Amino acid sequence: MKQDDFLFYSATKIAKLIRNGELTSEQVTKALIQRIQTHDSKVNAVVNKDLDQVLMDAKRADEELKKGLVQGPLHGVPITFKESYAIKGMKTTSGFTPFKEYTTDFDATIVRRLKEAGAIIVGKTNVPPLLMDLQTDNEIYGRTNNPWDLNRTPGGSSGGGAAAVASCFSYLDIGSDIGGSLRIPAHYCGVYSLKPTEHAVPAFGHFPMPYKSKPPEYRSSRHLACYGPLARSIDDLILAFSTITGSDPNDMKVPPLNNNKPDKLNLNHLKIAWMDQLSDVPVAKEVKDHIYRFVEKLKSLGIQTVKIEQFPESTNKVWETWGKMIDAELNSGKPSILRGIEHIFTRNLQKKYPTSSKLMPLTFKNYMKILTQRENLISSFDMFMDSYEMFILPVSVTAAFPHIKKDKLIGHQPIYKNPVYVDGKPMNYWQATGAYTNLFNVLTNPVVTMPIGLNKDNMPLGVQCVGKRWDDFKLLHIVNQLVSEMDMDVPIVSF
Repeated sequence: MKQDDFLFYSATKIAKLIRNGELTSEQVTKALIQRIQTHDSKVNAVVNKDLDQVLMDAKRADEELKKGLVQGPLHGVPITFKESYAIKGMKTTSGFTPFKEYTTDFDATIVRRLKEAGAIIVGKTNVPPLLMDLQTDNEIYGRTNNPWDLNRTPGGSSGGGAAAVASCFSYLDIGSDIGGSLRIPAHYCGVYSLKPTEHAVPAFGHFPMPYKSKPPEYRSSRHLACYGPLARSIDDLILAFSTITGSDPNDMKVPPLNNNKPDKLNLNHLKIAWMDQLSDVPVAKEVKDHIYRFVEKLKSLGIQTVKIEQFPESTNKVWETWGKMIDAELNSGKPSILRGIEHIFTRNLQKKYPTSSKLMPLTFKNYMKILTQRENLISSFDMFMDSYEMFILPVSVTAAFPHIKKDKLIGHQPIYKNPVYVDGKPMNYWQATGAYTNLFNVLTNPVVTMPIGLNKDNMPLGVQCVGKRWDDFKLLHIVNQLVSEMDMDVPIVSF
């Protein structure tokens, strides 16, 4: 192999080369650090790191291999985590200035599991404040840029992770997603991501809102959020998900999942539904064209594809459910008078964009009603998915767009007056970015985001591949077989 070509390999491949003795963890880690030091000043993706410690960990991994000790399937592989995950001895600020010196003294469950699998931690990747934006910028670490075009956003809130993986600063990153925070950055940066079924991966040690002394008296954020990997190959998603999923005594909602690899699928028996846009949220023509070409490739493999003209559920009802659940759970501790004032000032916005909906008044009865509405939507969508192995649709309405500066904050929520332009026409920032993704935080389905090409500006475009609830592994293996059959390579950023 050419010098440092291995920086562009998948985590699965690099792990095999290290285990076989063709590369050392120290050799790989030194090259990775050199790439970060050379190029990350422009991207600003890996924002919290201890490179001396990383090299010590790499040397230790090599010494263990010499003794015949293999910690796990990621032995000696350098990876990163979203800044909001607790890692013992590292700052965990969630990009929120009041917590810029906050350091955690334990590992999140996902961190512990990946360490036990042999991975070594390069550092943490950048986020927006309290993970509450679909761009990545904060006053502690600054702005993260898209490595394909530094004038554009990598997305958020896992924007630093997607940018790091796309830039080959990390072989694997673990992010989180409450409305598209894994899928949108993957789409904008040209990498893979998995948003698992809700509760498939433990939440313990993930801090969307850090606390300085003792935990809050109750945990309010109980729904919608998911935790999963960003990677340059579908094999890496399978390996990472196999490692991080499964029951955890610190998170009683997480069940054990069946990890059995299915037999090779007969593609002639696959039935896949697809949409190129929602009727009320138009996407750029280039997005539709790429999805159409992708579907044509599926057809050429003998797969039955069915175009869906109308989303199976009322999108307004799904968006309203998302908005009210977010409001009820994240803002439950806010004084009633402040909630009332915010409701008055955002009424017009709520009418126009259902994802801005607020649960007013915030009563037990109203909260139970919105949870029941969600359950009914899930049951109905499950019946739709019974007829299909997968459902394909856009991730967002455009490729990554130029950075947009927020105008103000209402509470911790950024407000954007400047629009995102879709084929020259303005669209509301939140509708343009998250309308296609937050549907599946409500409906809970697993979603693989996969890159399918580059647009005329050489920016990546991806699709959401939606699976049946709790069939995460089956979805991953279906996508893996499709990628193999279509010989689809992830585009690599060239600095």
